[in-house]
Amino acid sequence: MSINASVRDADLVGRDAERAVLDRVLTGSSLVAYLHGPGGIGKSALLRHTARQARLAGREVVRVDARSLHADPRRLEEAAAPASVEEGAVLLVDAFEHCGRAERWLRDTFLPRLAEGAAVVIASRTAPDPEWTLDPGWARIFAPLVVRPLDATASDALLAARGVAPERRGAITSFAGGNPLVLSLGACAASPGDVLTTLVDRLVGEVPGFVHRRGLDVLAQARVTRESVLREVLGDEDAATVFCWLRRQPYVEATPDGLVPHDAVRAALDADLRWRDPERHEDVRARVSAERVRATPPDPLPREDFEAAVFEALRTWRAPREFATSVLLRSHLVPSDSPDPVTDLRATITAALDALRVDPAGVKAHDALTATYVSASGTHKATARRLGVPYGTYRRHLALAKHRLVEHLLAR
Repeated sequence: MSINASVRDADLVGRDAERAVLDRVLTGSSLVAYLHGPGGIGKSALLRHTARQARLAGREVVRVDARSLHADPRRLEEAAAPASVEEGAVLLVDAFEHCGRAERWLRDTFLPRLAEGAAVVIASRTAPDPEWTLDPGWARIFAPLVVRPLDATASDALLAARGVAPERRGAITSFAGGNPLVLSLGACAASPGDVLTTLVDRLVGEVPGFVHRRGLDVLAQARVTRESVLREVLGDEDAATVFCWLRRQPYVEATPDGLVPHDAVRAALDADLRWRDPERHEDVRARVSAERVRATPPDPLPREDFEAAVFEALRTWRAPREFATSVLLRSHLVPSDSPDPVTDLRATITAALDALRVDPAGVKAHDALTATYVSASGTHKATARRLGVPYGTYRRHLALAKHRLVEHLLAR
């Protein structure tokens, strides 16, 4: 097998169903196929496959890259003109999202003028206009096709075809979320993190304005994004507008709980913001977490989760923004009508710490806990030296303190 053939095969791993639809278009079962999906998902690779198959069948291929047309129907008509005169021509239009305003003109005016036996394949980040399927005439010859992420097996096969060692594939596959572009870039990088910030433009595409970029910052931090989450960061004026824009993006799924981005998009946006503006990254993360805490109804935590939340609260004791995101703010430790949940949670934990001091068996445990987290003496070894006890003894006191603190808080 030649190198070029090997690369072509790698591009089409896991795309049997999509190729079958495109092959039916070439045989005349449909007139128009409309591929749509997020950036990097493999739409252009499928167009290249269609072009190869058409040329093998001796058909004229007319390729149009809509990015160069500036959304001008006249330029689109000029670029696609050969398909109107060459019988059996195959018109391929890539990046059609840049010509969205010309979609009606294409459907109602230009395509009916195509030469006899012509076929059309359109690739776009946005879904097709519903009119394609609402019109009975078009519905019979129109084939919409969502290009979805590759599954784990196909992702592994793509990496294998690109020569990635088996021990590296798991980490790349987990990060890429089935996006062929991310998989391909990951195959060439030392680690997935090396390509994160370079993916933003390819995966997300054009962002209309500053407020939309801020909305993407929120999308990357929130488990799910609702208008209330955007309102916390953007304010009332922009939240609805940005939510509607995010909802239309091909890399965002609208779920019953809210908007959820593709895993690779989330990771790329998060890494990009952390690199561009670490302070804003922390601020957005804290605001999103605070809104999640407010929006989550109080619910008893399993003991294991409660313990983890207590330890996290201690760890962030001297980091106000992080402490303010604690799930304990919605627990029984804070009154449901509290005007200042953060202050009340601190007071509750402090009272439980003071209770350790009253217990003769817990005095040393109290000292170990407060010196480690409340006073923050540095490393555990530095804290042991400050307390004047061997490191092993300090560790035992600290473990006892955590256990007793959790018991006190559970009993409240």
